[in-house]
Amino acid sequence: MMTDEQRLNELITARLAGTIDADGAAELESLLRSCPEQQATIALLERYWEAVPVAATPPADIFRQIMAVAEPAHSSPGKITTKDSRGLKSWILWGAAAVTLLGMFLLFRPGGGSHQQIVRTADGERKTFRLADASTVHLNGGSQLRCVLTGSRRELWLEGEAYFEVAPDPARPFVVHASGVNIHALGTAFNVKAYHGQSSCETTLLEGAVEVYADKTPDSRIRLRPYEKVSLDATASIAAPVKKINLKTIHAGPPAQTAVVAPLADTSLTETAWVNNRLQFDEIDFEELARLLQRWYGVHITFRDEKPKHYIFSGAFAGETVTQALDAMQLIEDFRYEVQGNTITIFGTSTKK
Repeated sequence: MMTDEQRLNELITARLAGTIDADGAAELESLLRSCPEQQATIALLERYWEAVPVAATPPADIFRQIMAVAEPAHSSPGKITTKDSRGLKSWILWGAAAVTLLGMFLLFRPGGGSHQQIVRTADGERKTFRLADASTVHLNGGSQLRCVLTGSRRELWLEGEAYFEVAPDPARPFVVHASGVNIHALGTAFNVKAYHGQSSCETTLLEGAVEVYADKTPDSRIRLRPYEKVSLDATASIAAPVKKINLKTIHAGPPAQTAVVAPLADTSLTETAWVNNRLQFDEIDFEELARLLQRWYGVHITFRDEKPKHYIFSGAFAGETVTQALDAMQLIEDFRYEVQGNTITIFGTSTKK
């Protein structure tokens, strides 16, 4: 039978590798609550796993480098009581096991000799960061991106929404995987939207060229030109490997003054306005808009009535608060709302509280 310590090792491994599910994450948190002294070890592991590139370093050197960080935590001289000694011994033994485990991760994780990076954003949070190949990524709220860069490939796995400014490198293809869809690019700038629960993966190209194809139909590729957008439903079955493809032009082309400048200068596009801290939407119902507002402001929105869900809105918000945004929307459609903490409830004007 597996001991708690063995199970903890297993769950930590899954968490660092990005393969842990919701049940596993809950179990890990429970075990950590019963062993709070292991939190420092987890922090050490995550620091090296997510932030340090994997280098072709000899195992002994890796071990010495990590121990140089770990040892100061328990190297200070002084008198230790029997109780403290037992706790310290337990920490040191666990720390040694964790360092060994980390060393194995660094040596044997997929893509050894590669650089791996995992970035997450909460609802209401947006991040911009640079990859090791000099590409720039803008990550929208409620998203996660895992990047693996090696000497021969650049692969990324996205859940949520991101805008990519890819550094040209023909020898290393740049491929984004999202919701069963693959976006293959070279030097280019494009947006990918593929949130969990969304029925399709949307790819919008602003500069360069990309090829989009589903996992199930790798030979059927759609090549986008600048200012084209494709929405591809890859929730496949044997009878219908790709259920729906919607390709359209979203703009006649970039304005002359922005043709050479970074594509972020074009703030007119609904699909990429968020990169410039502008939430823009065009003829969407209130139910879908509520999902956008949740991710944008980090709130939870519920509907008490069905009717307001079907109100149609177009517009944009930049520096407004969520209540200011809702107040502006009330000038267009007849509804009311109430705020309780982080939850906003929408209801029709005829509804009695």
